[in-house]
Amino acid sequence: MIDFDIPADHISAQDAAGILKDFFLQTDAQRIFISDDPRYYRRIRKNIRDIFFRLTVWERPYLESTRGLNWPYESLNKRKAFFSEAAHYPESDRTAHGPNTEFVRTQALLFLAFLPFSGQWRQLLNLEREGGNNPLIRSEIQDFLQKEQEKCAAKLRKKAQKTFRLRHFCQILKAPRMPKEKGILRIFSLPYLFADLHLLLRLSRRYFLYVEPPWGVLARHSWLRCFSVLEDPVLFGVCGQEDANFLKQQSGILCIPLAHGDFLEEDGSIDLKKNKEYDIVFNATFDDMPRKRHRLMLELLQHPLLENKTALFMGRGSPENAEKCRRMVLESGLEKRVTVKDNLLRKEVPSFLAKCRMGVQLSLHENGCRSIYEYFRSDLPCVVSSCTAGMNFSHFTPRTGFAVPDIELAKSISGVLADTGPFAPRAWFFANSGTRHSTEILNRRCREIFENRGYEWTSDIVPLGSSGANRYICPEHYEQFLPQFEELLKIFREAGVGVPLCVE
Repeated sequence: MIDFDIPADHISAQDAAGILKDFFLQTDAQRIFISDDPRYYRRIRKNIRDIFFRLTVWERPYLESTRGLNWPYESLNKRKAFFSEAAHYPESDRTAHGPNTEFVRTQALLFLAFLPFSGQWRQLLNLEREGGNNPLIRSEIQDFLQKEQEKCAAKLRKKAQKTFRLRHFCQILKAPRMPKEKGILRIFSLPYLFADLHLLLRLSRRYFLYVEPPWGVLARHSWLRCFSVLEDPVLFGVCGQEDANFLKQQSGILCIPLAHGDFLEEDGSIDLKKNKEYDIVFNATFDDMPRKRHRLMLELLQHPLLENKTALFMGRGSPENAEKCRRMVLESGLEKRVTVKDNLLRKEVPSFLAKCRMGVQLSLHENGCRSIYEYFRSDLPCVVSSCTAGMNFSHFTPRTGFAVPDIELAKSISGVLADTGPFAPRAWFFANSGTRHSTEILNRRCREIFENRGYEWTSDIVPLGSSGANRYICPEHYEQFLPQFEELLKIFREAGVGVPLCVE
């Protein structure tokens, strides 16, 4: 039997990968179904889920430098046939899977539902609907759903606001003209508020949904499964190929490589001629420093290749966390080379970027990271870690910068600083990104989907932005859609969403 008594967060990345490998090997040897204790299998599923989360979120640099970022997903899906066979073998077959065939079948179904196999979301939904008469399935599903709801509730409790304005997390891009033409609703924040099948079914009768998660999806957001069983497919905006690969394996999901930062507003008035006071700018929230990897940036500045370079740390966050960053700078002995600026207004950011020579982004996971597009718009080449999930690495070209493994970061940053002349990120931004260009791409894809689904298309979507709570470029567009927002509010309230909502 596999020993899963040690929690995944209490072991090294190497040991976590070793346990996952052992799980794969024992699956290959058909030694998974060797116990008659349901708690044993339940513990395996929980710990394999936890190890997936650990490796694909927090241990990405280790994974990239050893087995590869795709190894967990690819290796798991190679074993899907084994679990599918065990879940569907005939009652008369009592040789390959032991004497208690119904017990093994139940356990195999639960493996397919709780691990990030291709098609996992549909399998989980099927068990939610059909497994009520099986006490083993009912118990594990109920426990999972309760923990899932607790996680979503905890996210909402962390929010500073007590009443949520609809336009702060969703945006009507096109009004419905029923019955022949649906509207289009963009969900760009708080997507877990929508994770209720009855609510989604009501919304999808009038709207085609474009979901733009503010983070990489990976394998850890199973509550998103509700989006996969609607009448029309749901279009997910995800920049990272890893996220797109996972989503495309679920039924009822389409993907487009656009998100948040792609819709950055074009601004031709940015001052690009200021004297450069800083070699590097590192723009990342102080409220999530482990994910953004501020400490790694400080370590890079102590590398022999960068030991005389200066840096500007920018970001939003609580005063306590901004102060924590300043203490980290002080403890690293870098107070003379690193300046920390917190909670600048968005309109102030370009003037500070104009003082810098290049940008660096080290986050473990994102989805269309806005700061990178801000660097490009301000004509700053950028170096990013290639282990970052939710990043469109095709944007990194000889004109814009480099995506490299962690071990090559210092060398690449040093190389860019040695000669920024060959780079033209601002020209790339205006030719390939920004509000106008990205809105056109999304509009074209939505129109194709409408035509394929037999819907009329009499008006295009309004331009999308990436700034602030209200993502409308033109204020009059919000006013134009006020009647639809009032209708949305009524749908939310009737669905019993457990948070106070308002239109204004």
